[in-house]
Amino acid sequence: MEHQEIKNLLPLAALDRLDPGEAQALQEHLRARCAECEAELRELRETAAALALSAGQEGSEARVWERLAERMRRETAGSPRSAGRPAASRRAPQRVGVWRGAAALLAACVAGLAIYAGYLNDRLRRANRDSRQFAARMDSQMAQLRAGLTRAREETASLQRVLGERIRLEKVLTAPDLRLTRLAPLAPAPGAGAVVAVSAANRTAVLQASGLPATPAGKTYELWWITRESGPVAAGLFQAEKGRPVIASVSVPPAGQHVLLSAVTLEPAGGVSKPTGAMFLKGAPGPV
Repeated sequence: MEHQEIKNLLPLAALDRLDPGEAQALQEHLRARCAECEAELRELRETAAALALSAGQEGSEARVWERLAERMRRETAGSPRSAGRPAASRRAPQRVGVWRGAAALLAACVAGLAIYAGYLNDRLRRANRDSRQFAARMDSQMAQLRAGLTRAREETASLQRVLGERIRLEKVLTAPDLRLTRLAPLAPAPGAGAVVAVSAANRTAVLQASGLPATPAGKTYELWWITRESGPVAAGLFQAEKGRPVIASVSVPPAGQHVLLSAVTLEPAGGVSKPTGAMFLKGAPGPV
């Protein structure tokens, strides 16, 4: 057979509807390594197989082929002149019917693939939406965890400072040359009180206070040594929190000067060289 005649047989071959002679001719043609016919036959068989699988809701694969064969027989028998035609003349309309059936199969397959593609696209959109929502939740949780970690670090640092000051206070309180200055409350903080422990030998001084109002924004508490020689001498800055005691390291009194009083005032953040704010606590040093 000529090449074009073999090509005309490919749709029938894809549906396994070739006569033995035609099947043999096709096999010989394919054994001759005709890449074009091999590729076309493979595509036709894949299309038919895909249609058979997509028709699973209506019946089995065998039922699909039975319906195809029945349709071909109806198209062939539908012409009143087909009975008196030779076999060769009857095959031409049969092949036309096969081509039409193959085209219908291909159209149905394309429609099925389009529906399936739409389904996959919808699934993909939902998956993307769920992924974005999950990512947003994870970002929110991570932000909360980071904020919690920051707070925990700040609290840990604060506790470490308090612990260090307590150790320093205990060291001062056990020093042989311990000298205490008790500070009494004044009008701005009637329920407050403080003690300043000083060890000249250790060059260490620690203030412990309670009852002071929380430090306002932009302000700081400042301790003063008021000496006979220099008047008010800045001794240290500290912050107060409501309901929590204060322990802070401060400077020892100036060497060689006589401390008459000690006081706590509220000053601008960063402190000042001389008192300017309201006085909250005041007291005289105890005996050596």
